[in-house]
Amino acid sequence: MKKFSLLLISLVCVCALSAVPIRILHTNDTHGIYQAQNTKSGDHIGGYINLEHHLSHARSSAARSIYVDAGDQQTGSIFASMTHNGAIGGAVIEVFNLLGLDASTFGNHEFDQSFANTIKLTELADYPFVSTNLRTKQDKPFGQNPYKIIALDSLKIGIMGLTLVELPEKVKRENISELNILPYKKAIDEYIDYVDANSDLVILLTHLGIEADSLLAANLDNRIDLIIGGHSHVNIEEPWQVNGIYIASAGSHNMLLGQLDIEVLNDRIASLKTTQIPLWQPKEQADTRLANFVTTLADSIQISMGKTIARIPEDWKPDKFKETAVSKWVANSLLAEYKKPYKPDIAIINNGGIRKFIPAGDVTLGDMHELLPFSNYVVLFSCYGKDLLKMDEYNRKNAVDKPYDIVQTAGLKEAVQDCPGGHGHSKKVWEVNNRALEPDTKYRVVSHDYIVGQWDKYLGFEPFDVQETGDLILEAMIKQLILQFGKK
Repeated sequence: MKKFSLLLISLVCVCALSAVPIRILHTNDTHGIYQAQNTKSGDHIGGYINLEHHLSHARSSAARSIYVDAGDQQTGSIFASMTHNGAIGGAVIEVFNLLGLDASTFGNHEFDQSFANTIKLTELADYPFVSTNLRTKQDKPFGQNPYKIIALDSLKIGIMGLTLVELPEKVKRENISELNILPYKKAIDEYIDYVDANSDLVILLTHLGIEADSLLAANLDNRIDLIIGGHSHVNIEEPWQVNGIYIASAGSHNMLLGQLDIEVLNDRIASLKTTQIPLWQPKEQADTRLANFVTTLADSIQISMGKTIARIPEDWKPDKFKETAVSKWVANSLLAEYKKPYKPDIAIINNGGIRKFIPAGDVTLGDMHELLPFSNYVVLFSCYGKDLLKMDEYNRKNAVDKPYDIVQTAGLKEAVQDCPGGHGHSKKVWEVNNRALEPDTKYRVVSHDYIVGQWDKYLGFEPFDVQETGDLILEAMIKQLILQFGKK
């Protein structure tokens, strides 16, 4: 009997010391990319149907697993801009419901449409949007889930979610006017004792950017085991370790599925192995609810959006930080569209609002929706010549430091003028509509509401005499595209 008792105790000790395996599958910044993309080799990669295939395979070969997403599910495709189940982007939520997502956090693009639309997205989701640092004006956790504890057999995984504190600089401010954003560590400290006490593994699901993730990890303790992050669109092939905390991320645009095989022992990660799974299209695709849903909507999109409406003579390749052919075209076309009814002197846009590369050749209606995916409305405002000079200085600095995307103008240019007296000397001067800019003269600008709402970020001066047109910039650009390049 004594020998049996000792054997029993030994077995209990061995079990207590056994590491428990868990497979964590993760995505981030998928941006509504619903279809597989062609590669130069002729293969196809990405999209929701391929994600489901690889996700199912990864789940089937693991004893226990969870699937999480680090935000920015929305904005970037027509699929994400459709109204479905009463919400713009509702089709994306339906996809993640069908994928069996266990938890997500809010990216900035979840707030692109309106506050009411964001709330509707959370209501449609079968999974929680975990938000530890976003609060309502009533000091309630936004989305009602400051953390989530998932139990898998004896293993409990605690998940906390963070959204970047710079959110007011990334979206229209009225879209988040009902929210307060807590500093990251303050928000974590409010819940970490409870989450840690009730979990074997604690994950921060963040949409902050890789640099902010690293800085945050340096200021945390070992109650946090892992950060799965988004926003920077970085593919981390081998998780970083900062202050003993692992940091992982899986690229962007629905091209990769991150896989972390972890063994948990004594409330810590005993071992970790990572695999980045490219979402290649399999030889045979399963007939699933998700596949049928995505295919049906894709066919509908092709019918309504696949028609060629124009043919452009050069590549349109966006760049947030410099002038491009497409940024010049958008600014000049905006000025041309509103010249007659409103008589603006110049046009100003932000380069970061242009999102899709369109090669020279045919352009479809769908291309234009993906080129300009944001619901930005055309507005006019006034400023002085000295404000425009200040804006130029401000953007030259931004072009070097790259804290923000820069603005593109039309109607405003820097010209070379001969100095009086000749002798071959010249000087640079600013011109508005080929006339010298006067610092104290008032000028009229055509732009859009995002620029006006973020004037301190893009302009460096506050606009006045703001006039709303009610026109979507997308619709204005489609009209100009057909006018300039439409098939005759």
